[in-house]
Amino acid sequence: MERQREHREEINLSGDSDEDDNVPDVATCQKLVEQFAELTNTDEACAQFYLQDRQWDLERAVNAFFEAKTGGIKVLQDGDEPEVVVTFDSKLVSVLEEGVMTEEAPKKFCFMTWNIDGLDEKNLKKRTKAVATIIDREKADIVFLQEAIPNTFTYLEQLLPQFLFIAGGVDNYFTLTLLRRTTVHFDDQTLEPFANTSMGRNLLCVEAHIGDLKLHLLNSHLESTAEFTRERVEQLKLAFTKMKGAPPGVTTLFGGDLNLRDKEVVQAGLPQGVVDLWEACGQRPECRYTWDTTRNTNREFPGRFKPRLRFDRVYLHAPSCSTPTAVPLHFGLVGLQRVTNTQSFPSDHWGIVVHFEIGKKGSGGIGVVPSTNGPSTSSQANSLKRKR
Repeated sequence: MERQREHREEINLSGDSDEDDNVPDVATCQKLVEQFAELTNTDEACAQFYLQDRQWDLERAVNAFFEAKTGGIKVLQDGDEPEVVVTFDSKLVSVLEEGVMTEEAPKKFCFMTWNIDGLDEKNLKKRTKAVATIIDREKADIVFLQEAIPNTFTYLEQLLPQFLFIAGGVDNYFTLTLLRRTTVHFDDQTLEPFANTSMGRNLLCVEAHIGDLKLHLLNSHLESTAEFTRERVEQLKLAFTKMKGAPPGVTTLFGGDLNLRDKEVVQAGLPQGVVDLWEACGQRPECRYTWDTTRNTNREFPGRFKPRLRFDRVYLHAPSCSTPTAVPLHFGLVGLQRVTNTQSFPSDHWGIVVHFEIGKKGSGGIGVVPSTNGPSTSSQANSLKRKR
């Protein structure tokens, strides 16, 4: 109760006259309004509403705005009138302000997908921190994670407050989709369990947009191991159907730890208009394997045989040429270096990073311009890896 009283003192919405004495001058107010609008991608009217109710404290106003969007507002009912209490990571404003804020939508964006191996307890916290560091370093806008667990989910939220997190579960292990708050705008989400799964697998579907680019983002961890080929192929077919069923004008990205073998894609049938982005970006051999026990030692295999497989994949379905879409520029890998002061890599999988330009599809299909100097770490590797 005492803590609630402290919050009510911090956020007073009653409009008492003594608060007016703390109102900054006109020039300062205008500057704060403009900063709020840039940080939240809103207009000045919205900015004034949040700032005035929080005595023109920019950090508290921005925190309150993002809590309202993500359902983090608490309403206290113990006083004469309900009062709003906002709790949010105080690092958010400083993290957002490190970016370059602009009223124009980005012309490019960065996508990542990575199985972060939360089921392996060895060096788990250090490995998770390394994952967050790489996501931040790559300046990713959209991130698909697989094999998150509740503890790593909580830790990642603390490390990456600049992202909105959408979870594909809450128990055991699950997927996470991350959207950078200042570039990618969340619209909706659905979760479709696979009817044939014995491992709790599902398809996490998020609708979002970057300026005029409308996106359907499908994140999944398909059934594992060779024994479940039949189930995996059926799950892949469902995801491909979902891609093809997107409304006109929507670009769909489907990816994750799909546990695929090439023959399984043939069995499922790659739909017309859906492209494998490793293939579309030049099929560079150093980026082929995402689970490679010849190089990644997080999982030891006795004997001479060391499996190498392309379990992690990203597929793109673009709309007609008259609509903005995501044009892939560069496909690379991340997580190829061991975590400092350990013998572990961040995960037993390499992560995938794809850089896109927002443009229009050419008459001959997706225009691919492979990058020769893109921000990839894949040149550090001669071979790559897999997982479950």
